[in-house]
Amino acid sequence: MNLGHGGNVEEICRRYNICEKDIIDFSANINPLGISKKVKEEMIKSLDRIERYPDITYHDLRMGISQYEGIDYNNILLGNGAAEVIFNVIRGLKPKKVLLPAPTFSEYEDGIRAINGEIVYYKLNRENFKLDDGFLEAIDKSMDMLFICNPNNPTGQLVSKEFLIKVLNKSSNTNVVIDESFLDFIEDKSRYSLIDMCKDYENLIIVKSLTKFFSFPGIRVGYGITGNAEFIRKINKVSVPWSINTVASTGAIVALKEREYQKNSIDFIKNEKVFLYNELCTFKELEVFEGAVNFIFFKTRTDINLKEELIKYGIIIRSCSNYIGLGSDYYRVAVRTREQNEKLIYALRKVFNK
Repeated sequence: MNLGHGGNVEEICRRYNICEKDIIDFSANINPLGISKKVKEEMIKSLDRIERYPDITYHDLRMGISQYEGIDYNNILLGNGAAEVIFNVIRGLKPKKVLLPAPTFSEYEDGIRAINGEIVYYKLNRENFKLDDGFLEAIDKSMDMLFICNPNNPTGQLVSKEFLIKVLNKSSNTNVVIDESFLDFIEDKSRYSLIDMCKDYENLIIVKSLTKFFSFPGIRVGYGITGNAEFIRKINKVSVPWSINTVASTGAIVALKEREYQKNSIDFIKNEKVFLYNELCTFKELEVFEGAVNFIFFKTRTDINLKEELIKYGIIIRSCSNYIGLGSDYYRVAVRTREQNEKLIYALRKVFNK
């Protein structure tokens, strides 16, 4: 069982004998506005339909995604969260050798190891953790697949569309998987997304998660996008039928239409991210990296186990020690509400004796 993720609130409460109501979770990168009221109401209503199977074609959900992303209905892959989509892509296409930036989201590694694939890591420069031309040089004909998380998790760094197109042009023999799960938090996401390029590059697959932006990680909905019909056939062949339950499917369909909620979320997180980033930068004990989305990545300049110390104040943050290329001095915190962000800053002052 992989516990190397954020959001393990129940497990941490058991381990430290803490009540869940006394915890503020900064370890999971979830929209701090919480689930839309309308989405929640429609999910509750959908309980009346759980005595029958979901539509095995997921027609309404596919239509919702198609309209939300402006893509062909037939170019959509569905999964029980983005993690399942990632695993299905790997199991369906069976890459033998895969290029990964390091650090990046651990599910890529887990999926590749599950089929005994070989992983080649490209270590990101620790000064800024950005992809550079060295990554292009690392792509060769022996690579069956590569993954890029944009924005990257845990660093929050964006990759420009121009650079990604260079990657595609260099990767004629390599399947390119771009994970855009956090791009919905970006105000001008069309400047970075490659969804519109799927029709031009048959080796391109986009992965998306709905659960982070729409704040329902407990119901697991993710999808993939590709213009390659053969990819769709191979990946669907290894996918589990009815992988998305009725409640999750209903919530996703409604959420994709919630335009006001989407705009309010982007505006709220944009302002709170600036506040939290500036406050974190006031601590000389921290080296803070400016990211693009709803979480902030930083390094401590002390020997303090910051995760353990903050738990004493009822705050959970994400240790990044299990990421390839990072040590126990790297952490990630989600952007929360102003009140919660202030509690994090207060706790840090206590830890650092400010």
